[in-house]
Amino acid sequence: MENKIITTVKAWIPQCLESADEVSEYMVLKQVANYCLKNFEGSDEEQLMAKEAMNVIGLLYYNGSLHIKNAIENEFLERMAVCESPASLRKHITYLPKDLRPIYLKTILEN
Repeated sequence: MENKIITTVKAWIPQCLESADEVSEYMVLKQVANYCLKNFEGSDEEQLMAKEAMNVIGLLYYNGSLHIKNAIENEFLERMAVCESPASLRKHITYLPKDLRPIYLKTILEN
């Protein structure tokens, strides 16, 4: 079932999707998080692509319904937070849209 998250990711950042098969919005958010985590450690171009993906997630978050916000917090931000270390936190925070940073820190503290 297509929804705002799946449609937006397919349109703006299709390179984040691991497969073109029908997937849930939660799987899509996890795939985008995995894509970002993988590209953080890559070349400058790959890091820029990760930042672009995070900006799209930020737009979805701030223009989305409560359901979309909860899905992003529970799937995308939590996946990012699980892989966080003190050494990577500063770098990852700089890639997040400014308005999404406090929510990410809250997610880290809660988990």
